[in-house]
Amino acid sequence: MTPEGEVKSIVRRHIAKLPEKERAAVVKVFLENKTIYLAAKELKITRHTLKYRLKKAKNAMRKSITEEIGIEKIEELLKEM
Repeated sequence: MTPEGEVKSIVRRHIAKLPEKERAAVVKVFLENKTIYLAAKELKITRHTLKYRLKKAKNAMRKSITEEIGIEKIEELLKEM
């Protein structure tokens, strides 16, 4: 698997582990490329709430990915991309 493919696989696996509300926010904004405004409208939440959920998701994923593979492996994969 290419480094890019490995990174995508890791990220998708950790997105799937997020609580539903945070996962929905990540999917709308980062996988479906929706704007904050449109994603919030579709999820029927405020933009502030959407940004808060994205921040929580980012922090949770950073922690869980680092715990799973370690910062050294993350840096190695990013260098290879």
